Amino acid sequence: MTDPAHRTPRTAPGPLVRALLAHPVLAADTYPAPDPAIPADPAGLFTAWLLEALAAGVPDAQVMTLSTVDAEGRPDARVLVLRDVDPTAGAWHFWTEPDSPKARQLAARPDAALTVYWPGPGRQVRLRGPVRPAPDCFTPSPALHCYALHAAAAEFWQAAPDRAHRRLRCTRTPGGWTSTGWTPADVPG
Repeated sequence: MTDPAHRTPRTAPGPLVRALLAHPVLAADTYPAPDPAIPADPAGLFTAWLLEALAAGVPDAQVMTLSTVDAEGRPDARVLVLRDVDPTAGAWHFWTEPDSPKARQLAARPDAALTVYWPGPGRQVRLRGPVRPAPDCFTPSPALHCYALHAAAAEFWQAAPDRAHRRLRCTRTPGGWTSTGWTPADVPG
């Protein structure tokens, strides 16, 4: 294997780089303006966005990426299907086999992240929090167990055609949820 430090520098982009540069980024079908009202909890806004995506026919609108870490602390991610959102508990439900790698990783380190991206409206939601078994899930197969990510933090991101994307950050506190309000997406923090 060639040492990257001793590699000959490229003088022109290859076909992959040219294709990536030519491909539109965040070319949403529509760019809905973020609702200026701040939701009382992220589950309500998430549910509204998901229902809008489903009604608009966004393919696989219920599909999300679950990110965990393995026993060595290495990140791991996979795509799975959202099965329910419980606004009272602030919990996002999914199913998995009890002996799957994700179930073993969650048993060892229960903190995880969920990411959902709906390209049609240019929206993304990121959630972080502990994952716990959820025995009150609807209609899982006997071979599957239900788990719920209990969001401690949520971020809603809305693309804009002028690239003035907007972000709403929510954090769970003992008294409920606090929010940053809608801010430009490039604001650090």
